Amino acid sequence: MNTLLIFVIRLILGLVFGILLIRVFRPEWGLGYGIVTGLVLVALAYAMRYFRTSKAGKKG
Repeated sequence: MNTLLIFVIRLILGLVFGILLIRVFRPEWGLGYGIVTGLVLVALAYAMRYFRTSKAGKKG
């Protein structure tokens, strides 16, 4: 898959799940908090991917 396509899919899913999480646990918070939560989820996904691939390279 194209790297841009993977980023777009992760961004869309991260935003959707971020908004859902905020709506379920903090319904009084606005849409902006859900978007920020989604962006944090996407950033964490890329950070985990970075650490997973960097550790795999050091083993061999």
